[in-house]
Amino acid sequence: MDVAHNKDAILLYGIHKVLLNEWDPLGIGRNPSMRDEYEDYLPKIFKMIRDHSSESEIFEYLWWVEHKVMEQKGNKQHTLRIASLLKKL
Repeated sequence: MDVAHNKDAILLYGIHKVLLNEWDPLGIGRNPSMRDEYEDYLPKIFKMIRDHSSESEIFEYLWWVEHKVMEQKGNKQHTLRIASLLKKL
């Protein structure tokens, strides 16, 4: 396995971990049968991080997913914190 592939795998794992354990707008993180619930958002967030998108851009995407896709009320401060965590990966 080459170094770039390894870095990508580590980044994807980190994103998935943050989405499931920290972001978790649906509250499903502790349910083993739903661990794949947020996987649809991994490619976009992965690309955003690799393309050096700003925290604000990551926040806007997460906020859009929470409100428009999942139809959740959300908490801006929490989502801003998650965007910051993702940006630091």
